[in-house]
Amino acid sequence: MKSTFGYIAVAFLVTLVIVSIYIATTRENEPLIEGSPERTVQIYIENILDSNPLKAYELISKDLQDNCGYTEFINTSGSSYGPDEVQTITLVKSEIIGDEAFVTVETSTIETSIPLGSSEYKNRQTYLLVKEDMEWKIIETSFPIYCAKH
Repeated sequence: MKSTFGYIAVAFLVTLVIVSIYIATTRENEPLIEGSPERTVQIYIENILDSNPLKAYELISKDLQDNCGYTEFINTSGSSYGPDEVQTITLVKSEIIGDEAFVTVETSTIETSIPLGSSEYKNRQTYLLVKEDMEWKIIETSFPIYCAKH
């Protein structure tokens, strides 16, 4: 009787771990409103994570590009995310004041390991954006690029 209960408990725990790993690895970011500063930040981070630095570089302001050449940008944008990690981006706060916007996001990295389950790491970052040619461009960054105005 105790043996059967033990097998059921182990099977339940294994199922629970498998379900939690599935949920953790299939979460997707909801696209934010196109043309908004929030969406600009979301696209920027997604491009960095997808190893597409040219598209990310196009989302930073002309002023920042002048102070941070593309080569420097590439050298500082190398984030190392393992294949078993999933990155989610959650909007925390957004404030638009004229032609400037402050966007705070929370990035969440989930590391999965079998049979132990998963661990989640969160990090909050604030971005400053400006309107440039009718589009929102990032003027200050802190994650994952450490390249700011001089």
